[in-house]
Amino acid sequence: MKKIAIIAMTLFGINNQVMAQDDDSTSMCPSFHIDYISELQTDFKRVRWGNMLQLSADIPITKAVCFYASSLSVATTDENPLANDLQGYSNIDAENMLFSLSVAGFTWSINDHHSIFAGIRRMDEDYFCCDALALFTNSSCGGFPTITANYDIATYPKASMGLHYTYDHEKWGAKASLYNGAGYNRFTGRGNMFRICPSSDGVYALGQVEYHHKGTHYHLGASLHYSDLEGTASKRLRPTTWMYGEQALTSHIMLLTAYGHAFSNNHACRNFAGLGGKYLFGKTELGLFSDYTRVDDINEWATEITYDVPLTDYLCVRPVLHIINTDHCTKCIGMLRLNVCL
Repeated sequence: MKKIAIIAMTLFGINNQVMAQDDDSTSMCPSFHIDYISELQTDFKRVRWGNMLQLSADIPITKAVCFYASSLSVATTDENPLANDLQGYSNIDAENMLFSLSVAGFTWSINDHHSIFAGIRRMDEDYFCCDALALFTNSSCGGFPTITANYDIATYPKASMGLHYTYDHEKWGAKASLYNGAGYNRFTGRGNMFRICPSSDGVYALGQVEYHHKGTHYHLGASLHYSDLEGTASKRLRPTTWMYGEQALTSHIMLLTAYGHAFSNNHACRNFAGLGGKYLFGKTELGLFSDYTRVDDINEWATEITYDVPLTDYLCVRPVLHIINTDHCTKCIGMLRLNVCL
């Protein structure tokens, strides 16, 4: 019996070693992803068609270091939007672009909780990208206008060179980033995304602390932009702050709250506030989000109703209705979005 036990333990140990080797080889395999969005937009008089293709690759170099790259391609039938709104009713709208990088760099995983990224990156890869917030197509749900309307920084579809640090530990997390003060989407000339020029572009630093537990998320963030705003003002520090929360009320209902504030008096946008909710039934999600902002002394109220219907594990359809009141002029925009993730 003792010999049988020894043999069994030996075989079990060998099997464990084989399984560990399999896990290591799997973790070292590169992964590739395709994210395609096709969107029909209408103001019930005209129709516009927009498309966005994102290709991503995650290539391990060692167990601690990997190379990550992501590209963007944008095509639309008309580069002029259907509404002259301040925030942008569609978060994929951009000028036609054959190919541009949104991320390209190396991530060093220091341990299970800390990592550092260096290279080209977009700010909205890491900030303002919670699960419930990502349900909506309003561009302010991907970056509050107290940041995006004030600074020409690395937000969709632009990127810039930078450093990004992430800490994640059970319920708590933190992020900190340092970017070139302006974002670009070209490979040559003045709009080169590899450009690092603090003297003319300035620098942009931001950080965020996070709490997440059982589907509930709370984020508190702040940023500092140091530049002369393209020569229109003196070069100095300009702080902003934001708060965002997703509070689960029941297993099916979630409440969303958002607020952003820019402290400098010469900002185009000083305040943003939003309130919404998400209702989950089965695999489908129904969302409502309404927000207010003021840009260049123009007030805007925007409300979005969206309904996400997954057809397969890789394909979902999302009908959307936007009701936008800009400077006392109301516009309704209907959208039908098709999203393919492979």
